[in-house]
Amino acid sequence: MDESVNGHRRRLRQRFCERGFDGFHDYEVMELLLTYAIPRVDVKPIAKRLLDRFGTLAGVFDANITELSQLQGVGEKAAVFLTLIRQVEVRYLASELPGKNVYDRPEKVKAHLRMVVQGRGMECFGAVFTDQQHRHLATQIMFEGTVDRTAVYPRNLMKRALELDAKGLILFHNHPGGTPYASAEDIELTRRMADACAALEIKILDHFLVAGTEVLSFKENGWY
Repeated sequence: MDESVNGHRRRLRQRFCERGFDGFHDYEVMELLLTYAIPRVDVKPIAKRLLDRFGTLAGVFDANITELSQLQGVGEKAAVFLTLIRQVEVRYLASELPGKNVYDRPEKVKAHLRMVVQGRGMECFGAVFTDQQHRHLATQIMFEGTVDRTAVYPRNLMKRALELDAKGLILFHNHPGGTPYASAEDIELTRRMADACAALEIKILDHFLVAGTEVLSFKENGWY
């Protein structure tokens, strides 16, 4: 490896060890990550190409292996490494929820749901299942559809809730286009779900809409 490249890698790592990502540009964050997946070359141009292509760090981490590996200089190994980062964060956030009261951790629940659905090109619908004390039991995507529509069947959701002996649900769905407001259909679906759940003594605690990087509460916005 060229000594100047090796020295630059060492300096990046030293900066991170001393101050974390404080003062880092996004391309430097990406550059540091790539040093662990691409040996013996200057990865700064690759880091900049990734951000040019996908726009943001989130855009890079949301991209799939095929999209990433096709970019000049990335290759399959680095593409797998970059997709691992998002999947590890999904697991990390999920690991903080089991057995914990979701009402005590609203921001963690929102972050968890954003990571679960972010980057999906199709609309999906799911639920966070809780027990009587609102403790997290499971998070599951129940239905997936097209870019702007998902067929949702209350019966299937109720069946899963009964299997888990859930007493509370936080519904969630995404808008792949990033539209940050609930449609009339979204609001009506929430009401139908609440009615179906009430017959089984299961409470709808909230419904979250994931639109881009935003996670919006139906209750907070007066949609439910």
